[in-house]
Amino acid sequence: MVDLLIVARGVLITAGFVLLGLAVWVDRHRDAPALRPFVLFVAVLGAVAVVDGAAAGNLTSLSIVWVGALLAIPCAFTWFVIEYYGLPYLSSPVRRIAFLAPAVVGVAGGTALVLSPSAAGSMAEGGPAAASLPSLLGFAAIAEQAGIYYASGVMLAGVGLLVRTVGNYEYLGSRLGFALSFVAAWPWVGYLVTPSLVGSFQRGGVISVIAGGYVLSVGAVGFILTRGGLFEAAPAAGTLGPKTVLSDLEDAVIVVDDDQRVVSLNAAAIDTFGVEPKSVSGQPLSACVGTDIDSLQGSETIELTTPEGTRQFDASVSPVRDRYDRKPGHAIVISDITQERVRSQRLAVLNRVLRHNLRNEMSNIMGRAEVIARSDNEYADSAETMLTSANNLMSLSERARQIEDMLSVQGDGIDNVALADLVGDVIAEYCGEYPDASLSVDIDESLTVLVDSRTLSGVLNNLVENALVHNDAPTSVVVISARRTDNGVRLSVSDNGPGLPEHERAVVEAGDESALEHGSGLGLWAVKWGVVGLGGKLRFNDNEPQGTIVTIELPETPTPGSSMAATIEAD
Repeated sequence: MVDLLIVARGVLITAGFVLLGLAVWVDRHRDAPALRPFVLFVAVLGAVAVVDGAAAGNLTSLSIVWVGALLAIPCAFTWFVIEYYGLPYLSSPVRRIAFLAPAVVGVAGGTALVLSPSAAGSMAEGGPAAASLPSLLGFAAIAEQAGIYYASGVMLAGVGLLVRTVGNYEYLGSRLGFALSFVAAWPWVGYLVTPSLVGSFQRGGVISVIAGGYVLSVGAVGFILTRGGLFEAAPAAGTLGPKTVLSDLEDAVIVVDDDQRVVSLNAAAIDTFGVEPKSVSGQPLSACVGTDIDSLQGSETIELTTPEGTRQFDASVSPVRDRYDRKPGHAIVISDITQERVRSQRLAVLNRVLRHNLRNEMSNIMGRAEVIARSDNEYADSAETMLTSANNLMSLSERARQIEDMLSVQGDGIDNVALADLVGDVIAEYCGEYPDASLSVDIDESLTVLVDSRTLSGVLNNLVENALVHNDAPTSVVVISARRTDNGVRLSVSDNGPGLPEHERAVVEAGDESALEHGSGLGLWAVKWGVVGLGGKLRFNDNEPQGTIVTIELPETPTPGSSMAATIEAD
């Protein structure tokens, strides 16, 4: 008759090697650092099974294995749960050491008791006889018991975290959570209970029960790897998402996994799209917002249907990363820009209509004024004044058009530009119009800047024109220079004019026009808005002995269209 203990040991060792093989397969075929805790967990189970089967013939060796198993399995399982589900509890080496230290101390104490010749320390014989132990072994007994209690708490915490996470994110599936819990809980409960049964039952029967549990564990791990969805589920997206974006953000925020299934929504998303979290959790993104990520990324603005009707939105899609640098999902921020869009359209229409009508009416006025000015009568001087005012209005209208053109292209043409060539082209436009002026460039030919060239050209055109038009010196002098700095490029435009009037500077610094303090034109506003669009900083300084130096700090990496106000400093 075949010895039951021998068969049980063979089954136990075989199951252990199968678990080790599955751990190696996952490690080699799944390039995902976050799965390594699962590999470690399965490897610990496999190693314990193999060693348990090998040591089953000797009670002392068997007791040492059981002590190690009672403490190692809970720690490996809970470590896996924390890492796989993206929880922050073991995010530093100090925390990991603190997490493992009680278990290590418990194993050391239990091993000392088992090996001590002066104590009945074998777990298979009921545990240590603490009353007869010397003081050192008393400490070992305390360490072992404390370690077992700690491991029990860790096991309960791991199962609790698993149940809570699966409950919070329904799409993960309860079958996966149950299978993971079974793989860990069964052998741990077995090692906790069976030592007290060895004295009452044959060792072969006890080992057979443990071996049967490991066979079930092999089946459960196989289910986890094939049909349980371990590789498809991305629970870390749900646990990391709320940390990535503010839950109380006014914009709608939706976190999805790699399959575009909804993981979580913030309150604004629930209100905006009129959905219930439970009804869309685990469903495709389109079930919540009516479209997919590709459509959101492919359009500057997109129309979506909401309970309030069709609205226009701006969407930003960003990958969610964990500390393993894997991307378990995406965070989508959807901003309602309906009012902003309508306001922009109104301003654009009013601007175009105003300029068109102004140009037509001014042309009529100027034509009749010219007729009057050419006649030799008492109204000729008044007609000349009318012509001057009309020309000024026409110039203002044209400046508004140039500003609109300059700002409308921000971010469309970012390129690595040779700064000396760009500035040379700007200067060339004014050399013929102002032949007596001194226009010079002090820029190294090799200096380049990553910038929207049309916006920067518009800014420089306004600065040069202002420096020449308002210059009352016998010879107008304008110098454009540039140098590379640690943070980017410093570009300066200096002149020898009367200096920037204080009220002009105050208007730009305040960022607002008022009835009593207003700028004389749009030139400085064009410069400010252009620099803001380039992501730069603007500074005004007095030139010596007279004039103004306007300095533009351009960043190394451009931020076109930035909504951040330019920094204005007056010295």
